[in-house]
Amino acid sequence: MIFKFLMAFLSLGFVAKILGEVVHEVMGHGLFALAFGGKITNVSISLLWPYELSHIGFVPPPGGFQPWQEVLVNGGGILMCLIVSFILQLILLLSVSKRGNWVVSSMLFWLAFWTFINPAGYLVVGGIKPFGDVANLISAGVMTQELALILGLLIFLVNLFTLPIILRNVLRKAGVNEDARWSIVLFWLIVPLLTLVSVVGQGRPLLIALLGFIPVLAVCAGLLLHNIVLSRRKNRETPA
Repeated sequence: MIFKFLMAFLSLGFVAKILGEVVHEVMGHGLFALAFGGKITNVSISLLWPYELSHIGFVPPPGGFQPWQEVLVNGGGILMCLIVSFILQLILLLSVSKRGNWVVSSMLFWLAFWTFINPAGYLVVGGIKPFGDVANLISAGVMTQELALILGLLIFLVNLFTLPIILRNVLRKAGVNEDARWSIVLFWLIVPLLTLVSVVGQGRPLLIALLGFIPVLAVCAGLLLHNIVLSRRKNRETPA
């Protein structure tokens, strides 16, 4: 049962990863470019992200983009991913107490995760060494490295609370929630794995790989603190 669940769960995660890239490139950069009169010339969605980055090509309208339009086009991928992740997580959090199909919930969970990790990682890594969208936003004067890093870390912090709640519900629906807390710790190991792949594939600073362990350590610390609090509460309730 657990093996079949893992195979299906991880397969859905891979499909959702590709959809997350589509959200960033097409729904983000692409739609904003089209809305302001531009034209999409090509779209390349990488199956190997973050080892290899996806990208979208477009040309501006004859008069060019206005400065504020160019900011939205450059930041559209990050913005749209955050919006999609927020909506999906809100839907999943509101349905935590309800029964449902674990396959659908898993797919939505993964898409919420990838559309969170994409902009959060972009901002954190770009805050350390600017590149891509973050570098463009800094050049436009609407963002600084420090602001990008702070925003990225704040996004991570919020999702460290919300995503575990959703994941526990997915595991409950699938009937494999016996060790839900430790399963969540194992799940967050995906972050250092992604950062390591980014370091190898994109030549990012090694510091990025080390920062990837922060979510794992934070979740472990939270779990240990939770166990300590429960243990003390039981001791207080035990008659002398």
